[in-house]
Amino acid sequence: MSRLVLHERNRPYAVKVGDQEVHICGCGLSANKPFCDGTHKKTLDEKDKLFFYDKSGNRVEMDSFYNNP
Repeated sequence: MSRLVLHERNRPYAVKVGDQEVHICGCGLSANKPFCDGTHKKTLDEKDKLFFYDKSGNRVEMDSFYNNP
């Protein structure tokens, strides 16, 4: 079954593991999940818009039924 997963964060989660800090992907675009690979940087200009990213990293702006009042 297919699912649409909405990622609303444009930065990683910093998690303390012992004496180290690791960064967990929060944008959903990392090729090294669950770890951040810096791909979230391409999302910094999104503001309140909704985008779909394909497997090549290209994005298309979408209309969202999630944000309709």
